[in-house]
Amino acid sequence: MFLWESESPFPSFWDFARQSERPILVYGMGNGADKLTDRLALLGREVSDYFASDGFVRGQSFRGKRVLSKSEAFERYADPTVLLAFASNRPEVLSMLYALDGECDLYLPDLPVSGEEYFDSSFFSAHRREISSAASLFADDRSRSILDAILRYKLTGRISYLRETGEGAWDMRELLHPERYRRTLDGGAYSGDTAAELLSLAPCLSEIVCLEPDRRNFRRLSRYAEGERRVTPIHAALLDRVGECELSVSGNRNATIGVGSFGAKRESVASVSIDSIGDRFDFIKLDVEGAERPALLGATGTIARYRPELLVSAYHRSEDLFALPLLLAELCDEYDFYLRRNECLPAWEVHLLAIPREKGGCP
Repeated sequence: MFLWESESPFPSFWDFARQSERPILVYGMGNGADKLTDRLALLGREVSDYFASDGFVRGQSFRGKRVLSKSEAFERYADPTVLLAFASNRPEVLSMLYALDGECDLYLPDLPVSGEEYFDSSFFSAHRREISSAASLFADDRSRSILDAILRYKLTGRISYLRETGEGAWDMRELLHPERYRRTLDGGAYSGDTAAELLSLAPCLSEIVCLEPDRRNFRRLSRYAEGERRVTPIHAALLDRVGECELSVSGNRNATIGVGSFGAKRESVASVSIDSIGDRFDFIKLDVEGAERPALLGATGTIARYRPELLVSAYHRSEDLFALPLLLAELCDEYDFYLRRNECLPAWEVHLLAIPREKGGCP
C-alpha cells in the first residue's frame, strides 16, 4: 500500500526529535548543520556535539563547540541519536553512510532547500489528497514507487527508504528523445554541464539557450560558450515575469530567488520568462532552486504552442513533489508524467518529466 492510501497516522522524525531525551550528535558542519540546529532549537532540543570523519578533524569548532572526530564521538556517547547534516552522491560516501545506518540510530532529516515549510506529519496530512492526485498522474508504477519511498524518507529521516530508488548515472534517453531536439532551453545552467550532455546526445541540436542568474556561475558558463557556438548564455533568472528580482548567493551553485541559505549575500538580477524569450523549444530543463513553479507559469504559451519535452527538478520545496505534477497537468495537455532520481543523499536530484504522448512516452 502506498503511503497516501493509508489513513493511519505516520509519525515524523520531528515528532521523534521533540519527544526523545537521547543525546543528539550532528555529523557534519556548514549550512546544513546550521539549519538543522536551529530547527531542533525550535522544538526545544539542543545538539550535544558535532563530529566529522576522523581524517577531517583538525581542531575546528562549530556553534561554539569543538568538533569531535567520529571515533571520539562514539566513545563519549554510548547510545546517541546521530543526525547527518551533509549531502553526497559519491558511491564510496553513500556506502559508508549505509553501513553507518546499520551501526547506530541514524537519521538524515529532510530540510527544504527553498521555502520555510517542513515535511512533517501535519504537512503530510494537510496535503494527502493533493499527493494522491499527483500520484495518479504518473504513467508508470516505478514513478509511484519512487514517490512513495521519498515521502517515507521525508517523514522519517531514514535513509534506507532511498536506497533502491536512485540511479548512479541516469540516462536522459530512457524517457526523453534528444535525437529530435533542434532548439532547447536550460534554466539554471550553472557552468554548462547539462548543455554539454545535451550536445553529446542531440545530433540535430542547433541552439541551447542557457539561463544562469548567479554572476560567478555565469562567468563559467560564458567561458564554456566561447568554445561552443550553439550555446547562447543569458544572465537572468527564470520567473513568470520580465523585470528584476533579488537573488541570494552563497558562493556555490545553489543561488536562490528571495531568502537563501545561511551566510548568503543578496544581489539584484534581471528576470525573464520563457514566453518572453520566444521561438520554438523542443526541450526545456528547469533546475532553478525553488523557482520552478513561476518558471513554468512563465512558459504557459510556449508549452501550449510547441509542446516541448520537460525535465523539471522537484525537490527544492516541500510541496514540489505534488504541486509541480498538478501544475504540469494543468499546463500540459496530452502529456505523460514520470518521476526519476539520481542516487544521492538526501532526496535531491528528483526529476519530474513530462513527455507529449505523440512523441513516444515510455519505451
